[in-house]
Amino acid sequence: MVQEYGAVLSALRGWGNVRPTEGGWLARCPVHDDRQGSLLVLAAGDGRVELDCLGGDCDPQDVAAALRLGPENVVVAPPAFEDGPGWLWPGYVPEAGVTVIDGEDGTSALVVALDVAARIAQGGTLPDGQQHQQARGVLALASPQNAQRMTELLAVSGPGADRIEVAEVLGGRGGQRGLRLPSDADRLEQLLRERAPDLVVLDLMSLCPYRMPVGRALRALADVAARLGTAVIAVREASKRSGWMAAHRAQEAARPSMAAAVHLVVAGADGALALVPVHTSHWTVMGGLQFQAPGHRPVVWSSRFPHGSGQALAWADVRRRRPASTNARDLLCSLLSAGPVPTRDVLAAAVAAGLAPRTVQRARQQLGVVASKTARGWVLSLPEQGPSGGGALVEGQ
Repeated sequence: MVQEYGAVLSALRGWGNVRPTEGGWLARCPVHDDRQGSLLVLAAGDGRVELDCLGGDCDPQDVAAALRLGPENVVVAPPAFEDGPGWLWPGYVPEAGVTVIDGEDGTSALVVALDVAARIAQGGTLPDGQQHQQARGVLALASPQNAQRMTELLAVSGPGADRIEVAEVLGGRGGQRGLRLPSDADRLEQLLRERAPDLVVLDLMSLCPYRMPVGRALRALADVAARLGTAVIAVREASKRSGWMAAHRAQEAARPSMAAAVHLVVAGADGALALVPVHTSHWTVMGGLQFQAPGHRPVVWSSRFPHGSGQALAWADVRRRRPASTNARDLLCSLLSAGPVPTRDVLAAAVAAGLAPRTVQRARQQLGVVASKTARGWVLSLPEQGPSGGGALVEGQ
């Protein structure tokens, strides 16, 4: 049993005072000032445990995040809601109405939606560690232009993806073009009545005619979902066409009769992304979750997102306003996080990433990066690495 729970015990021993008890262990809680060892850790099978803080009533997800344990190690009990809808994913996806997942270009919002849908289709473990009770029917709607992409993403999703049906839907008179809302709302409703899925996944932008406000399509979709009592996860990735800042998009989607829940995909910590709830109707907003989305592997969920939805929206808006500068800052942080790097290597990486020298220079000033001359030439490092490591891009280097 000890070997099966090696990862959990290793994390607990980092805080000390671990001792066996019936069905598990007692340890110090990392969230509050715990000197007695009041964290009850119960073995739940398959190397996973349940966490129960007896001394400080700490949230199990906060405890798991502090211990750096992910959903593969921790079983999370569904939250208790005094009021609210039924759930496909408690706290995140209600079993009726539209859940919008907003993301900037390249943030894998569709990948996240399909991963969540696959877990619901299988009746397996949800991203935050909650255990789903039963398998549900899931239908992925695709236009002729994005059906192939939807199929490819499902092929590299986790278990349960093979249970999701991809339906290529045509609209207009005689089915001559892709489905569009609100003009094809009746056709969409007829399709869903025939298939009767518990959950529908779709790319909202592909359902919008050119220059049609996305809000009109979202409102029509919400009306259909409400009439049928069906859950819908609608993905909306920002582009020049959408144009809005993240905060504006979330506020628009949160209007009455539109989305029941709105989540945002943003940059997380340590190179990860995060799914952050920014609006829910009539119930408590849950905490964000960090994840990695490798190109040819399933999404890997990790710890809680350590910041609130307000800060997540602000960061997303900054990235939207000046994406090139943000990319340059991210590049510098990534290259210099492990220590000083030769200036020529940094500049070569910037050129390979398509960043202009002026953009990199501006990012250097924002980060406070400084340069130092060594026996082997100029090197760059972040300011906290000290003068011996160096630090900023220097004109002409």
